[in-house]
Amino acid sequence: MNKRDAAQAVRNWLQSEKLEGRDVEDQQAHLHMHVKYPPSKRGHLFNVVIPKNRDLILVYSVTRVDEGQQEEMKKYSDESPNDWKKWLHDSRLDLTRADLDWVLHVGEKVNEVPGPLQAFNLSRPIWLDGLTQNEFMHTMRRVWLTKLSLIHRIK
Repeated sequence: MNKRDAAQAVRNWLQSEKLEGRDVEDQQAHLHMHVKYPPSKRGHLFNVVIPKNRDLILVYSVTRVDEGQQEEMKKYSDESPNDWKKWLHDSRLDLTRADLDWVLHVGEKVNEVPGPLQAFNLSRPIWLDGLTQNEFMHTMRRVWLTKLSLIHRIK
């Protein structure tokens, strides 16, 4: 599948699944859309991108951790530094098992204890030679469920 066909297929699939999507201007991409997933009032923003220099589509989501939750994490790390380190380690292991690419943005260490989780990025590429509606929709779902799982761990 070429990039033009992939972009049209993605638009058709989003429409058939009743997912809201809007184009984002991006000089580095053949297609860049913001998509609300799941299709509900509480849907989250996902990016769907076909970069110009790669033969793939990337589905990703970036989430910032609110200040109140960061303060709770700081308090937890002060009271139980080893438990905080274990929480971060276990979260990383869970993300690795999720079959996604991920980045955790963690605050600076204080006395060898990592700071609070400030944000996280979750993504999954689909190469164009394997792009199907099934693969695309399962990727959206996998990124969503992993994001939801981490949000619940944070709370």
